[in-house]
Amino acid sequence: MKTSYLSRLLPAFIGGLTSFYVSNGLAANIAPSQQPPAGIAINNAPQFVAIAFDDNTLVDGQKWVLEQWGQRQNPSGTHNPATYDGTAIHTTFFNTCEAILINPEQENNAGHVKETWYQASLLGHEMANHTLNHLHGLEFSYQQWQEQIGECQKTMNQPFTQVDPEFPNDNEGIDAHAVGFRAPYLEYNDTMLQYLQAQGFKYDASIVEGYDPAHHGGNQYWPYTLNDGSPGADLSTSWGIKPPISQHAGLWEIPVYAFIVPDDETAKQYGIHHSIRDKIAAEMSWFDVQSGKIESGDYNLFYMAKLSGPEVLAIMKYNLDLRLAGNRAPLTFLGHSTQYDDNFDLWVPTESTAAERRKAIEDFLDYALSKPDVRIVSHIELVNWLENPTALPKTCTSHSWQGNQAYQAGQKVSFNGFEWQANWWSFNEEPSAGSWQAWTQLDACRSE
Repeated sequence: MKTSYLSRLLPAFIGGLTSFYVSNGLAANIAPSQQPPAGIAINNAPQFVAIAFDDNTLVDGQKWVLEQWGQRQNPSGTHNPATYDGTAIHTTFFNTCEAILINPEQENNAGHVKETWYQASLLGHEMANHTLNHLHGLEFSYQQWQEQIGECQKTMNQPFTQVDPEFPNDNEGIDAHAVGFRAPYLEYNDTMLQYLQAQGFKYDASIVEGYDPAHHGGNQYWPYTLNDGSPGADLSTSWGIKPPISQHAGLWEIPVYAFIVPDDETAKQYGIHHSIRDKIAAEMSWFDVQSGKIESGDYNLFYMAKLSGPEVLAIMKYNLDLRLAGNRAPLTFLGHSTQYDDNFDLWVPTESTAAERRKAIEDFLDYALSKPDVRIVSHIELVNWLENPTALPKTCTSHSWQGNQAYQAGQKVSFNGFEWQANWWSFNEEPSAGSWQAWTQLDACRSE
């Protein structure tokens, strides 16, 4: 079927428009869409996974995150930094800032938490704002958000000069200026978004998407800017659970997505031979067994639904697979680093142990990184890509180069992320760039 001139021109126009906005310092204006940005073909879009951790008030839980993320890196791809090929994987810590202030509740732990936050920042992880005191903010005024968000900014932004974490100082911070925000309990309102916009925040991560009946794990909205509001927020308003929001030009929304719990037959493919949906329904009366939708967060899965590590792992794997087979909208996960600290089991016991929860996340990281097109990133890294979208290379069409084999002049092979063409007859000569080589390097490409 022939395509029109306009349909062929449109992706290039969209891509050029995105570049114009970014290069000229103008706020992005990206409407909710089930297609990747800038006209990038779905099969050439990176599959982003953005796991973030809220609160971060216990040292051992956060140190586990740093250890596990530090042991892994993204697939090498074609070594293009614009698509995070081969880079260290990063997360976002949405910090509740009272945790690094001296007070009777925190006692001396505040200094150790502060030191851990600072080390996380040095390792390239994002430090984001989760308010000062983690209060319910559904009815907050502008001034209340200013106090809660502004004081957290001030606390983190102070210089870090701490020598002994046993004797912290409230005049010291972690040298970090947050550009991302998540509301405690996901209780946002319009005045919160007004404040974020006025203070130059890049994104919010408080709105849930995916509960539209037409949406499933393979056709979620990609992140969007709030120039025309938010479909997820509108749906929540129609249900009477969240206040309406207005337009906030240039402010990105990185949604918390609804996961799809696999049905009984599909769950067997992930090693689960009982009904996860029925198990959740027994604990959460409002859970819709037919759609299988549940908020993609560890508290909902491990604590409210009382799922085991293997059950949560199955859900996470299934939703990643749905995205890879679908439109590749990012997979986000709302975690809490405290829930992976052994001490947390003493205070808030549930059906799983901290060790079991840790293993579920570790196994998911390995599963995700086994997929060549997956990139595990922080929220701000995702936003940076969205503001300057770069496609993965096309899929390699030539057979892989094989050693101990003769090639004729003109033959093409794929090797080390590129296609190559033989300049003359050669035997067992590995493709490499340069003058007087047997091979000429062609376009970058990636294996299936």
